[in-house]
Amino acid sequence: MKLPRREAGQAMVEYALTAAIFFILLLFILDGSRILWSYATISQAVAAGARYGIVHGARSSQPVGPGNYAALQKVVVNNAIGLDPAMLVVKVSWENESNVPGNRITVEAVYRTRGVTGLFWPGQTFALYSSSSMIIQN
Repeated sequence: MKLPRREAGQAMVEYALTAAIFFILLLFILDGSRILWSYATISQAVAAGARYGIVHGARSSQPVGPGNYAALQKVVVNNAIGLDPAMLVVKVSWENESNVPGNRITVEAVYRTRGVTGLFWPGQTFALYSSSSMIIQN
């Protein structure tokens, strides 16, 4: 069946509009997945840092405590595999400013990331925050 002359390019225009919407939606899904992966990585890294802190208390041979927690920060950064360490800020706090067993240690991290879809909103960053709190055992 032959199409009338005036409708000859209609399918191509419909395909172009539909494909553009589809690929933009796919880009947003991929970008959202990457941001979700970054958040899961930060959460895991913070938990690893808190675990490091609870076994390196005042009774440990290599204690970490207020004013001396560079090793703990390094553990968090090393566990944030695939993320830019320059964009990761780690903060550690101890209950009663002491690392004795029974006190609580809290490890927090903030990671700033930009979406690939920044093409649609330039300069927009996302701050991903995670925190883990545990009781010192050693």
